[in-house]
Amino acid sequence: MSRCYLDTNFVYAHLRSKRGGALGPVEAWRARVLGELDGGGVISALVLDELAYRLVLAWLRDDGDADPLSTYRQDPAASMRATRRRLTATWRAIDLLALEIQPTEHAVIEMAKSLMARPGLAPRDAFHAAHAIEAGCELIASSDAGFDRVPELRRLAP
Repeated sequence: MSRCYLDTNFVYAHLRSKRGGALGPVEAWRARVLGELDGGGVISALVLDELAYRLVLAWLRDDGDADPLSTYRQDPAASMRATRRRLTATWRAIDLLALEIQPTEHAVIEMAKSLMARPGLAPRDAFHAAHAIEAGCELIASSDAGFDRVPELRRLAP
């Protein structure tokens, strides 16, 4: 088994996917990646930041808000209060995965800068890839095809 960095889109799909019933493409991806985690799952604080933001918007939408982004931007404190219980449950679920959190140190920043220039990754993707490489991950669980341009990583796609 290999160490695997979990991109935000995987963690989001993992937490929002339905358990049981027919195995759709997201659930199949989830099962395949979880099978790889025996080698160790790794995330960064960037994953937690992106995850919280995306989940809050999704929960506002689930609760009937037609424009959750505007709602969040107009009053982020009220949005966070409205989703606090679900966010607390999310942090517990993340803790149960026992993931390693890769710190953002100077080497990660320098590598991210290089990855933005060559092979031309977007800034967040460059930071995710740099965290993965610095943590010794050979795999990255992501639906983002941009990671296919990083020769040090093999992407586990849905």
